[in-house]
Amino acid sequence: MPATVYLITGGCRSGKSSYAQTLCEKLSPYPIYLATSSSRGEYVDDDMVDRIQRHQKDRETRLAGWKTIEAPLHPSEHLEEMVERVVLVDCLTLWLTNYMLEYKVFSLDNDDDDGEVNKTTAAQERITAAEKASDAIKQEINTMIGQWNTTFVFVTNEIGSGSHASDAVSRTFADHQGWLNQFVASKAREVVHMVAGCPNVVKRVDDSGRGAKGSWMSQDDRDDARLLDTFLSSRSLQMDPKGYFMVKLDENRIVASFYSCIVNDQGEICDLQGNKIKCCNGGSRREPMKVWKGRTAKELTTAIFEEWEDAPKLEFSIGHAAYIGREVQRAEHCLYSNIPYQQD
Repeated sequence: MPATVYLITGGCRSGKSSYAQTLCEKLSPYPIYLATSSSRGEYVDDDMVDRIQRHQKDRETRLAGWKTIEAPLHPSEHLEEMVERVVLVDCLTLWLTNYMLEYKVFSLDNDDDDGEVNKTTAAQERITAAEKASDAIKQEINTMIGQWNTTFVFVTNEIGSGSHASDAVSRTFADHQGWLNQFVASKAREVVHMVAGCPNVVKRVDDSGRGAKGSWMSQDDRDDARLLDTFLSSRSLQMDPKGYFMVKLDENRIVASFYSCIVNDQGEICDLQGNKIKCCNGGSRREPMKVWKGRTAKELTTAIFEEWEDAPKLEFSIGHAAYIGREVQRAEHCLYSNIPYQQD
């Protein structure tokens, strides 16, 4: 399962970074700011230095829990620090610029021959170098979002929405920026386009099962709840040593199956009485120790935690019991709303 990805895009001074920072602060009191630029002198442009300092000051005044990581090329080297954290990547445009510099795209001749036929050697070299830079940053992004228990909020720019670039190098960069935005958007569960400080959701994958009809909550409250749920789903849970539950919908019923993790002296999976549990059809999939079917979450949790005589012997943790309660409640909602259910 890949990481949770959000993409915030828009033009200059559209409110992208502010919106992204607010989103991260809603999800975690200790977010990470992954700066794709550096404050250590690589940028000699005064305007860039001012922007970096302004963003730093803004974060300091907003939330004390921010941690900053500067990684102009290879932020995946810091993945261990990002486990179960919310990471704001600001921004894709500067990050792509760093890769274009790394592959010397900007130092090649600025030949204006952009036609598909009879490209000059300089134009072809520039195009090839830009493609290598683009492939490299996409590979780095894939490495990062392969870490399932991290939430990434990417900020980018819609530079292609402005005036047409006047030279070949600028057009090459604008093309690859647009393609990079499309690449990240294809991985994102939500894409937000900022206009004059106003967020416009252009893509949203909502698998929470929470509909808008008949709800007393505002749309903003529902959105915040959905975002927080998604973040909490990415955290690691301590599994009970004696077993685990699998929940699914089958034949208009909620089905909960308990699988034992108890091992006897022979290394065989067994039940509480020490009886070996066989695998299904001779394969590697184990048979459950116990199966329950019910029409409601209350019916199932009562049967499992109040009526099952072996439940006290298994000594379920409070966290495990709470998890099962949440899952069967979600399963009940999906059952009666006629929508697919997948265990979290």
